[in-house]
Amino acid sequence: MVQQTLQQQPDVKLLGDIKEWEEIDAAIAETDVLVLGVDDVYSPPEDCFRFLSSYPNLKILLLTTTGNEAIAYWRALHCHQTQVTSSQSLIESIRHIYSLSP
Repeated sequence: MVQQTLQQQPDVKLLGDIKEWEEIDAAIAETDVLVLGVDDVYSPPEDCFRFLSSYPNLKILLLTTTGNEAIAYWRALHCHQTQVTSSQSLIESIRHIYSLSP
């Protein structure tokens, strides 16, 4: 279903159905969004972190093999300026940073 759906999109270039991690390494340089079928989207394969480290603009969409759940992972750098003028403002800053979306 996924491959068929992607092939119908004129602005999507499908690199193929890759079965081995070594094949992904070879194709990933040409990829903006890597779609991987996995059993559990909440436990990404270790190679995903390596890909995100090596390709900072890459986005990875993990899709359950049943196709009913997906999570996107990407790497981003966030910067938020804050003023720390007291111990209270330090605590408020920490809580605010904690509440920010990754």
